Amino acid sequence: MLVGAGTLLLVGGVVLGAVTPLGVLPAFLGGLLSFTALVVGSTVVMPPVLRLVGRTFGDSAVSRLAADNALRYPERTSRMGIGVTVGVTLVTMFAVAAESAQAVLAANSQGLDLGRIPVLDQFAAVMMALVGVSAVIAAVGLVNLLTIGVVQRRRELGLLRALGLSNAQIRRMVLLEATHITLASVALGLVLGVFYGWVGAQSVLGSVSLVVGAPGGAIVMPAVPWLFVAAVVVAAAALTLVAAGVPTRLATRVVPVEALHAE
Repeated sequence: MLVGAGTLLLVGGVVLGAVTPLGVLPAFLGGLLSFTALVVGSTVVMPPVLRLVGRTFGDSAVSRLAADNALRYPERTSRMGIGVTVGVTLVTMFAVAAESAQAVLAANSQGLDLGRIPVLDQFAAVMMALVGVSAVIAAVGLVNLLTIGVVQRRRELGLLRALGLSNAQIRRMVLLEATHITLASVALGLVLGVFYGWVGAQSVLGSVSLVVGAPGGAIVMPAVPWLFVAAVVVAAAALTLVAAGVPTRLATRVVPVEALHAE
């Protein structure tokens, strides 16, 4: 119900946005409903994304183990992953909307160089700060998730060590597991953020023309701030390394004989 109602309102906002900036009202409500559906249904949405990302890791034993571990407890993994997705989606949405507004102003300036608008620059700075806060929160959650997974798989890790896996392979497995969750969450957040940002820009600016005599009703192309996207990717890489630090140390300290004899 949330997905259906949200989709209809999003489409209505885009269509109405070609006539009046008031199209943002149904678009906002549609975004709220559809995004709520995403959070509520995270256990349905995240596992397919995790499986798709897991296929890019290769066919080695360590890669397959990492991909399987990320999906072993889908509810817990989805709840953790959706937290990262929400943060990335929100900041990307605002960044794309602001960049699209800047592009519309530049296109309607009749060749004049408007430069960067100070308000948009300040807005971008606030968004980057939110990215930092979201990254810290996500890192804490991901550390807890991976640590719990390592503790629960202590006997399994001992068996893998007894079968011949080295400490380097164990570290790589845990790191790939963290990368799996982070990459899937960030990729989904970027896609959703670009979409919601475009819907917002289209619903507000689709009917607006700053050039006298020029017709309204244009399609606003989404302007993606690639530097921002690069910053998100770098932050995700740092998040993965930080989150995998403690679980990796715990995993490599497992003694095979003690783990296999543990209750």
